[in-house]
Amino acid sequence: MPHVHAPGLVLRFDPQTLASDGASFTGTDDVEYSPQQFYVCIEANPKDALWVPLFAGPGPGRKGIAPKGKTGGPRWIKYSSFYDSGHLCRIAHKAAQLASKAAYDDSTPKAPNRMALADLPVRSEFPDESAFRPMAGNVALR
Repeated sequence: MPHVHAPGLVLRFDPQTLASDGASFTGTDDVEYSPQQFYVCIEANPKDALWVPLFAGPGPGRKGIAPKGKTGGPRWIKYSSFYDSGHLCRIAHKAAQLASKAAYDDSTPKAPNRMALADLPVRSEFPDESAFRPMAGNVALR
């Protein structure tokens, strides 16, 4: 049974699968997405959701995620996470399911990786709808 995509859910995605399945994103082309990168859902509707890519290390413009707000598997809660408010992805629910399978996401609906709602990045920190463009051919993939 697949996860219910709702704010606070954290999944690992394969960005190549996301690109192949029509995901769109905001941000610069020079930031690399890795094959088993964590993303957190900040907004969802019946068709798709907004997911923030999380990075393992600090970098220019990146903000840290509070460790106290992380629950789930050890691979998620053990390490630091950062996000860049210039990067946001719009991903259809089916594409998210396929990308999490391709990235070997090991969370389950009964034992999900989550971020506390109080610690989620807020939508207003990110670019507006006009900034989205297709991931395919426009993102650097590792």
